[in-house]
Amino acid sequence: MTAQYGAEVASVYDSLIAPAMPLDEEIARLRPHLEGNRVLEVGVGTGRVATAAAPIAESLVGVDNSAPMLDAFRAKGVPANVELLEADFLRPLPFGAEFATAYSTMGSLACVRTRDELVTALSNIRAVLRPGGVLLFEYYSTAAYRPLVEAGTITVPTPHHGGTSTFTTTLDAASVLTMHTRVDAEPAPPVAFSEHILFIERDEVEACLEKAGFGAAQFYPAEGMQPYDWYHVRSEEW
Repeated sequence: MTAQYGAEVASVYDSLIAPAMPLDEEIARLRPHLEGNRVLEVGVGTGRVATAAAPIAESLVGVDNSAPMLDAFRAKGVPANVELLEADFLRPLPFGAEFATAYSTMGSLACVRTRDELVTALSNIRAVLRPGGVLLFEYYSTAAYRPLVEAGTITVPTPHHGGTSTFTTTLDAASVLTMHTRVDAEPAPPVAFSEHILFIERDEVEACLEKAGFGAAQFYPAEGMQPYDWYHVRSEEW
């Protein structure tokens, strides 16, 4: 799968996107499943979560299919117990069943175009989890994003970055949501990029999890203005 988050996103991720998300809440949810464990992060990006998770985990492997995002992480310095790998979750991951915990934040697992692709991604993660291993992930909240689809285009200030961000959001008949983002922050030149995600309801996400061999999901809906729901599932015994 072609990386959605290339050099354009990498150039603004740490100044625009990361500051808008509450890292403390994510780490608090992950902590019990990180402590003393070998952990996999799917969609590690520039290391926003991995850098905070690494001191808690025994070791952490971060995979991402975007070389520019991984390069941005390396430029900041990678913790000693973290290994980075450029890999696509739609292909088998090059590990055995060695992880006690896998996690994915910022809706990374939604970066597929079909339900079958989501099942494939989840199956590839399950294959590298120990029996009974845990997967925690954020998925785009339909409650949060449907108003954006209805609005079409909106422009909002970005006080932590300066300037404005303009979002144009569409949803097609195949449940693929496309968001075009343009960041304007003078004197820097505009930055534009697009995201495509599978925009499905909770029952469909849970059906995909079941097909991939995970047990019943614990579900935590997005709160307030947060854009993601949380899922917590356990790999069924082999």
